[in-house]
Amino acid sequence: MTWMSMVWAQTRLNQTVLLRQRGFAFSVLLVPLFLAFVNTAGPASGTTIGGVPGAVFGAVGAMAVVFPFSYMTIATTIVVRREERVYKRLRGSALPTSAIFAGDILHATLVGAVQAAIILAYAMGVVGAPAPRNIPLIVIAFVLGAAVFAALAIGTAGLIPNNEIAQLVAIPVLLVSMLGAGMMFPLSVLSAGVQRAAELLPLTPIVSMIRTAYLGRDFARDGAPEVGFLETFQVSATEIGIGLLWIGVGLWCTRQYFRWDPRRA
Repeated sequence: MTWMSMVWAQTRLNQTVLLRQRGFAFSVLLVPLFLAFVNTAGPASGTTIGGVPGAVFGAVGAMAVVFPFSYMTIATTIVVRREERVYKRLRGSALPTSAIFAGDILHATLVGAVQAAIILAYAMGVVGAPAPRNIPLIVIAFVLGAAVFAALAIGTAGLIPNNEIAQLVAIPVLLVSMLGAGMMFPLSVLSAGVQRAAELLPLTPIVSMIRTAYLGRDFARDGAPEVGFLETFQVSATEIGIGLLWIGVGLWCTRQYFRWDPRRA
């Protein structure tokens, strides 16, 4: 078998196992869509934010809600396989370590991509969002978001003792990420110090990149002026740097805390 075929086999296995866990599958597959739809019907939906209707502003940013759930999927999968000694058996097989992790990450990313596409269709067909201004930058933002939360999931999985705790850990990750990214209310209602702290959270730069790329506006400046195609990349440079920094944090945590053996061993 080639490396890619082994990764794809791992991806299919992850999907089969996910569908067998009905409660967990409901949380991972449907809750992100529900949160995205609710995000377009909040108090700010009838206002204008940076020259953009509040419902459109919320719907575009809601595409990033899939990443905290990607974190939950990957972290839970790793913890379950570690505690059930699946990883110990896999390491004794011909399957490379890179293929194991790549399969976990690819599965979560593909699920998130389908969910993001559904949210995008909802934003354009129901909410009335315009066509995206910069599709390549949206793709970069999505890949960066997937990498950030995958790195953090693998890096923190070693600190999670069991499957039940893994799902509970994802709840504060989700809430803090959404609140800090201004998905439930505009960050402008917060104090300047809290705003600066929120801008450094893992999800915030991803949401900012998606909104800038999709709507073609620089929401970091007063009045959110329109920017050109190439300028959107320049505007998003800081967000890309923050995302890469979080990937580095995740890789460092992986080296420090990841373990193949069950914690109860």
